Order: sequence, then C-alpha cells, then structure tokens
Amino acid sequence: MKSVTIGIAEDQEIYRNGLVSMLNGVPNFKVTIVANDGKDILVKMKGNEPDVVLLDYRMGGMNGVDTAKKIYRRHPNVRVLILSMYDAHEFVIRAIENGVCGYITKDDDPKEIITAIESVMSTGYYLNDRTSRILITRMVKSGQVQPKFETEEAQFTNIEIDVIQLICQEYSTFEISKKLYKSKRTIDGHRASIMKKINAKNVTGIVMYAVKNNIVQV
Repeated sequence: MKSVTIGIAEDQEIYRNGLVSMLNGVPNFKVTIVANDGKDILVKMKGNEPDVVLLDYRMGGMNGVDTAKKIYRRHPNVRVLILSMYDAHEFVIRAIENGVCGYITKDDDPKEIITAIESVMSTGYYLNDRTSRILITRMVKSGQVQPKFETEEAQFTNIEIDVIQLICQEYSTFEISKKLYKSKRTIDGHRASIMKKINAKNVTGIVMYAVKNNIVQV
C-alpha cells in the first residue's frame, strides 16, 4: 500500500495521543493532522489534505457527522471514518446516510482501525459485522431489500432460535457459547444447521431471515 496520510479529530486527549502513537507505528501510515474538534480540523486541512480523516462522533462544538459533511463539501476526495462510543442503530445509520466511509466503536479492537483505514483506501468503504447487521436490518425492515429464501417457514429447535436471536444481537460464537453454556463447536454446529435449513450462505443471511420472519424484534 502506498503511503497514507491521516487526520484525527478527537477531544479526549489520552485517546487521541494513543491513536496517534499507534497509527504512526504502522508502516506507510503517517498522522499529518491532529485536532481537538471539528472546527479545528477543518482549519488545519486548508492546504494540508490527508487521505483519511478519523472523527469522533461526539465532540464539543461540531459533532463528527456535521464535520464530515463539511469535509466532503470542501475536500471530496478525503475518506472519513467515524469513531464512537455509541453503537445504537440510529447513530450508525445517520453516519452512513451522511456519506461517511465507515463507523467504528471505540471498544472494538484498536487493530480494527488499521483494517478500516486500509479498507477505505482500497475499496472506498469499511463495514464490520456489527455495522453490516445494523444496515441490513434497516434495509429489510424498510423494504429496500426483499430477500427470498427457499424455505420461508423453517422449523427451528428452541436452542436454534436462541442462537439466531443472539447472532442478531451481534454476539460472537464464543460469546454465544458462554451465554448458552455450550461449547463453541456445538454453537458452530447449530449455526451450520440454521444456514442449511434456510439455504443461507453466511451470517448475513441468518440476520435477513430473522428480520423478515419476525424472529427478532427490531
């Protein structure tokens, strides 16, 4: 990957400093702008446009989404990623609807930020499993996506229903195994059985099926 320049707007000094240190330690990454808030980064970007900008969702003065709007008007080639303490549907959807390239929660593995930057540089966007499920749920409920399944009324066991609901709540296989007091291998088996019953290729198909058939309430 070619050298990537990065701008950061984050009002929590400790988190900001840690982020700068981590990213500058990645080969081909260079943090060229460090700002305290949205207005600060807009000023610093004049004549110094980075490839990617990381914005805190909740900053004093101008929030991350509003800052992203201004960045896109003034610097349409810059890719924007939102960093947030919040993973509620409305926060993610508002950010994506306003054109940001990706949304990462601050409690995710810090390495995910590196993955996200690499992804937006190569593909123009980044969606992790959590963000994907939120958007898929929104699109199915609104009718934007109308998935079809070979079996619309599959019969699931009680534990399969539990697994489906926990998948839709964004729990990992390991977390599901702990919640249901089952081994990870057992949960993998239930997930495979669920996908076979509805002819789904991955977890995304399970989520779409569950939303469409009201197995989960959104």
